[in-house]
Amino acid sequence: MSFVFLDGDVEGSISGFVFNGRIDTNDLTLSEIKGSVETKSLDTNNWLRSRHLRSKKYFAVKDYPRLQFVGESIERGIHGYTLTGQLTIKGITNEVSLDLRQEVDELTVSGMINTQDFDIDIHDEVDRNRVKFTVVLPLTGN
Repeated sequence: MSFVFLDGDVEGSISGFVFNGRIDTNDLTLSEIKGSVETKSLDTNNWLRSRHLRSKKYFAVKDYPRLQFVGESIERGIHGYTLTGQLTIKGITNEVSLDLRQEVDELTVSGMINTQDFDIDIHDEVDRNRVKFTVVLPLTGN
């Protein structure tokens, strides 16, 4: 999973991805999508910044070892699908709507959140806490 903090253009990744669900490539609306990533794997390619973001003040990785997503619905749109579900970060759950695109051998899920919605205040101004993220799920045969 890759991410970009839009204010400051800070890029990074989170790994330790676990997927539990079922993807119906013939009709994505019949799919069940659930997943999580390890917060301790948060990496911005700057050791000090990454360590700071993993601290109790921000992502609190010792208390909250995983970010979790549970999909609730998938609807067809003009340019792909909209995946709606519950995202949990630091024990706080909020509904999010994500873009879902199907390619030949992968699904790409992308979206934007505001970290303040999850008690992560990088900046005082709300708009400066927006993060865009992308998850690529490889598709394999049954």
